Amino acid sequence: MCAPGSVPKRATTPIERPRWTLLYGITALGVVALAVTEIAAAAALRPALETAVGGAAVVAIALWLRVNRAALDQQGWCECAADTLTVRVIPSRRPEPRCVERADAWTPVEEALEEVGR
Repeated sequence: MCAPGSVPKRATTPIERPRWTLLYGITALGVVALAVTEIAAAAALRPALETAVGGAAVVAIALWLRVNRAALDQQGWCECAADTLTVRVIPSRRPEPRCVERADAWTPVEEALEEVGR
């Protein structure tokens, strides 16, 4: 943890905050849509409409979580966290891609091929 009164060594960007008003709007819209479905929909269609509206609300909340996951993670960080955080990079076991050199001039295919005996 950071010592009280410590000053970060480098100027860091401010920590992004989650967009709570957007989440509240998604939730309110879902509740209103469910209420309208309950009041205005025919009895035969009501279960299907309620399922669709509820599913759409859950998907919208999941998308909000995905968009705001970094802000939610950084919400509890202190100001000097960027200076004290250590990131370990683990190299991949995949081979490095071969660099393909491109010709500057156009080369006809017939000249580029060589004959191989069978």
